[in-house]
Amino acid sequence: MNKNMLRKRFAALVPMGVAVALAMTACGSGSGGGSSTGGAEQKTITIATSNDAPFSYTDQATGELKGIDGEMINAIAAAKGWKVKVFTSEFATLIAALKAKKADVIVDAMYITDDRKKEINFTEPWYTEGEAMVVPADSTLASRDDVKGKVLGAQTGTVFKDLVDSLGGSQVKLFDSQAALLAAVENKQVDAVFTDSAVIGYSLVQKPNPKLKLVDPYKPFYPGIIGAGVRKDDTQLLQDLNSGLTELKNSPKYLEILKKYGLGEANMVK
Repeated sequence: MNKNMLRKRFAALVPMGVAVALAMTACGSGSGGGSSTGGAEQKTITIATSNDAPFSYTDQATGELKGIDGEMINAIAAAKGWKVKVFTSEFATLIAALKAKKADVIVDAMYITDDRKKEINFTEPWYTEGEAMVVPADSTLASRDDVKGKVLGAQTGTVFKDLVDSLGGSQVKLFDSQAALLAAVENKQVDAVFTDSAVIGYSLVQKPNPKLKLVDPYKPFYPGIIGAGVRKDDTQLLQDLNSGLTELKNSPKYLEILKKYGLGEANMVK
């Protein structure tokens, strides 16, 4: 599991002064940002991302912007007639980079939080995403309430370790990687593990494993509402993004994108 993914959801942002310095270092003094229009010239919108699959990343083979958020912004941009440019930085510096006008909009599975709303404006919610519960394929466990007294697993250094500690398991086993975590389920070293739902969903889409299953339906303990972020004074861009998002949500493509990356109807926000 990418550690950037964990930071974006559950860790505090770095102090703003430090973040600005990091953002300036990351982009270089010659980098430009901001939307550009010139008469009839096609508008270019620069998105900021930490380049994490399955959320918003550049495909190394094709150079195309991919991921849940990436394909959603592509769809909105296509409907608006915009070109999309990508600015990449560490997740912790994305808000600073946005405020420094290195990019126009943050598109990177960013949770909408009260602290972040003090710094930037968010669009309407794009989708919801939290943790998933993964069990062996023949397991009868159906919710967090069923795991008391069971052997539970999580990945080292994640908030999911705190979650499993609170569930009353007979034992908690920690693993250094997502692969090791899933192998423990497959080999029945654990009865259930908890991990990021988008990451595990995407992993199982890419490489199905009949020995594992996601508990479904499942109500996350750490639910998150995802949005795109813009500067406080960029009110027109915010309106344009929201109108484009509404069009996308009213089309079949919205659910198609979610399913492509291992999410589904439970993650939709109408």
